Amino acid sequence: MRGRKPKPSARRRLEGNPGRRPFNADEPAPPEPAHAFDSPPPELAEFAAASAEWRRLAPMLRIARQITEADRAALIALCLEWDRYLDAMKQIKRLGLVVKAPSGYPIPNPYLSIATRALAGCNHLWPELGLTPSSRSRVKTEGPPPGGDAFSEFDRALEAPPTAH
Repeated sequence: MRGRKPKPSARRRLEGNPGRRPFNADEPAPPEPAHAFDSPPPELAEFAAASAEWRRLAPMLRIARQITEADRAALIALCLEWDRYLDAMKQIKRLGLVVKAPSGYPIPNPYLSIATRALAGCNHLWPELGLTPSSRSRVKTEGPPPGGDAFSEFDRALEAPPTAH
């Protein structure tokens, strides 16, 4: 056993590096999303619920600076798992929790195991993308100050008259 998965350096930086361990200077830095990530990729074209989930999550993750080009496949996988879960739940609602086997005996609905596996996949991917309350609680982000962009405080300092001490 290798122990816990290490936290990404970006998350450690946002948290203020609570363990005070040195950062990996050679860690690869994936580029920011080249496009807005607002429109679903072609892989999701045939999946309505997956496309809707992409349109809901991608802009939110991009604005929170929690996603890069390297995370694209993980987000696609999450959207597909969510689509699979919703489809299975529709079938469970339509057929019920128990169905008749070809032999006539009652058995658990096979869609129940599909829904369970899809939800397990989502439960695995949500924290990886910072989409659960506990994974978000460990991240501290600093956006621009309320008055504007990150450099607006310097602009205000230049405009203010000097004070006498």
